[in-house]
Amino acid sequence: MHIEKNKEVLTFYLNEDVDDYQISLIKEECIRLIDSLHPSVVILDFSDVSFVDSTGIGFVLARYKQCASNQCQLMLKGLKSHHRVLFAMSGLFHLIKEVPGYE
Repeated sequence: MHIEKNKEVLTFYLNEDVDDYQISLIKEECIRLIDSLHPSVVILDFSDVSFVDSTGIGFVLARYKQCASNQCQLMLKGLKSHHRVLFAMSGLFHLIKEVPGYE
């Protein structure tokens, strides 16, 4: 995972699979940075992600709740069509916006 902070935007560039193993490696760092940096916007970038499982969806939902409690907005970026279907079926798009213009 690569992390970038520009002004009030904190972007997490996720890679490989967003599954139980990967989430166990990145979760604590994401939590810490959101809580300590107090960004206005947090972006989860899925451009380099090939696979997302239910743990990945739970991770996104938990970051949504964390951002809501920190008065910041969570957005998704770089979703592939199969990710978009999964996220739509889970109902996450009712809560979280996707940054337009990426595929």
